[in-house]
Amino acid sequence: MSGTPTAIRVLHVDDDRDLGELVAAALEREDDRFDVLTATNPDDALALLTDERVDCVVSDYDMPGMTGIEFLETVRERDLDLPFVLYTGKGSEEVASEAISAGVTDYLQKGTGTDQYALLANRIDNAVSAARSRSALEERNRRLETLISNLPGVVYRCRNEPPWPMEFVAGECEELIGYTAAELERGAVVWGEEVLHPEDRDRMWETVQSALDAGDPFEVSYRIRTADGEVRWMWERGRAIGEDGARIEGFITDVTERRERAQTLERYRSMVDAMPDAACIYDADGRFAIANDYLADFFGTSPEGLEGRESALVAEIRAGAGPDEDPFGELVTGDREEFQGEVETSFPAHGEAVVAYRLARLEIDGEFDGVVGVARVVTERKRREDALSALTEATRQFMDAPDRETVADHAVETAVAVLDKEASGLWFVDDDGSALRPVAATDAAAALIGDLPTYTGGESLTWDAFRSGEVTVCDDLQTEPDRYNPETPLGSEIILPLGEYGVMAVGATELAAFDEVDVSLARILANTVEAALDRAAREQESREHRRELERQNERLDEFAGIVSHDLRNPLQIATARAEFLAEEVDSEHLTAVQRAHDRMEALIDDLLTLGREGKTVLDIEPVALDSVARTCWETVGTAEGSLVVETDGSVRADRRRLQQLLENLLGNAVEHGSASPRSHAPESGDELNPDGRADGQSGARSIRGDGLTWGDPAGPGVTVRIGTLDDGPGFFVADDGPGVPEERRDEVFASGYSTDPEGTGFGLSIVDQIAQAHGWSVAVTESESGGARFEITDVDVAD
Repeated sequence: MSGTPTAIRVLHVDDDRDLGELVAAALEREDDRFDVLTATNPDDALALLTDERVDCVVSDYDMPGMTGIEFLETVRERDLDLPFVLYTGKGSEEVASEAISAGVTDYLQKGTGTDQYALLANRIDNAVSAARSRSALEERNRRLETLISNLPGVVYRCRNEPPWPMEFVAGECEELIGYTAAELERGAVVWGEEVLHPEDRDRMWETVQSALDAGDPFEVSYRIRTADGEVRWMWERGRAIGEDGARIEGFITDVTERRERAQTLERYRSMVDAMPDAACIYDADGRFAIANDYLADFFGTSPEGLEGRESALVAEIRAGAGPDEDPFGELVTGDREEFQGEVETSFPAHGEAVVAYRLARLEIDGEFDGVVGVARVVTERKRREDALSALTEATRQFMDAPDRETVADHAVETAVAVLDKEASGLWFVDDDGSALRPVAATDAAAALIGDLPTYTGGESLTWDAFRSGEVTVCDDLQTEPDRYNPETPLGSEIILPLGEYGVMAVGATELAAFDEVDVSLARILANTVEAALDRAAREQESREHRRELERQNERLDEFAGIVSHDLRNPLQIATARAEFLAEEVDSEHLTAVQRAHDRMEALIDDLLTLGREGKTVLDIEPVALDSVARTCWETVGTAEGSLVVETDGSVRADRRRLQQLLENLLGNAVEHGSASPRSHAPESGDELNPDGRADGQSGARSIRGDGLTWGDPAGPGVTVRIGTLDDGPGFFVADDGPGVPEERRDEVFASGYSTDPEGTGFGLSIVDQIAQAHGWSVAVTESESGGARFEITDVDVAD
């Protein structure tokens, strides 16, 4: 028997139970593939068909309630393809005709011999095999149709002639070229004439025929013109069929976008190759799509060998992001346009490196097309930045160092952080310049060298560098004839002069350990250390000066105490006695005595001021001129005078001493200007207030730098102006009083000089001493209104 070895389940339906069982046993004996189910009536058979898988039905014709033909028709309503063999003892052309009309698969009459079971088994096998073949073919055709319908193109069969007329076309034909498959199959449209681009016909024919002559399939790309005239690029693969190769079957698909993509990638490749840094384009998964030679060199491969590999840089970026962050993924999705930063990573051909990178989303027509990456190894720059950061931090420590020795300790430790070399030492020169003596060294330097030597001239690289003031770099100390220690364990060294203070040296056991970056950083370090030593020296001088001033102040306080006690006590007795005598005696001589006592009191006050204050200035701070001037005017101003402040600037000064200076100058202006004002006498006919002021005038007042006045408009009396100088840092105090004659201007600051018989002559001398204590200069000239103008110069103006 023919057929497949697959089991065959047969449903035998016969109203004679014994016969049914006999047929089942006979069929299973004929072919062990058979598995026979039996039923004695059509209803039971239909129930079995519902519950069981059946490959073939064998049925009798004469059965109670339903004939075999009626049973067949009922089965066909359920399954048109299920094999059905009518096995009956009633043989007639009429029954056979009905069976065929009802769709029977086969018709067989019952016999009396055993051969009939073999024949029945053969008929069943043939029917099932044929049904299974049809089903397999249908499934194959269905799958083929599904495959063709899902292909992005068309499958075809055509004659192998120059116009390539199509015989069969399936797939997305109309979507691909604008013509229907039917138009191509019936010849209404000829592929080689209406579709294939004229400029590609000859090339394509030669390529296809060359492959077919060699017995190979062909692949070719070419242009077509669609039904609406658009030019598109196609890719085709095919082969000859039949022994004569007269026909071709193949597949055609549109590759216009793919080709444009390839052209775009070539432009990208040109762009990436032209970049002076390591550059690439990543795909959406972080793999290299395009890489240039610079980047490939770091991996020890070619751009082609790198493309398609996952990027370690992308992995490092993702690993360094937060738990809920993915910077690269945000570039892919469009949530971020750009991302940049630095990361420490390693390369197969480069080792550990610090890489500065910039990633940017690449779009074509608004669609994601990759991520452009540009990277640069910045290990040296990073090292320099870290060193400068360490140097900046160390500078703050230098500025807080109280003395040179502390600066030296900071210097050798800073050299370790900045230059990454552990052996460092520092020497100070003696006061007489005869020797360089070690004052600081790192532990590593002590371990390598032991006690640092003292250099006293002669053959010594360190002494020569100090004397020349030039930075000395020794790449190989063993070859230096002037090295101090012929057995030095150091391989290379950099020697840094520190101006007049000494020298610092940094060493390493390896040769040529200092590159250009190291030398540059070392120079900055040396300049910083020298500046710190300058500051420490100034601080030391300042502390000594302050201590000397404090000692002077103690002596002056002692002198002031003596003056206050030995002069004021007798004066107080004399003044009291004169007052008692005035109560008993009426004499004009007593008035002169009292004036003399007042004169002595003023002299003692000024002498104490000079004695206690002298040229001492301790508390320097920014002081606003308008504020301190207003305070002074409230103390020394008069009802008849006025003050105009023409500045809102500040100076750096001891506020108390500046206030004393301004009080003396304002008091001097009031004292000499009130007796003979130039511009503020009341006009004839003005009514005066009881205190002698014109109506509407008030007492002390001033005008701020913004033009606003303190008090009422100026009345009779002196007007004093304070402002900043136009030709340098400083300020002036000018009045409109009688002024100082030019020939007397050099004398006014002398102690005891006064044009007022009642004055002590010390007021302007105190002004001069306060100015000198601040480092200022003071001079007198003529004001615009003809009065006195005191100019204080060399002033430190506050920002």
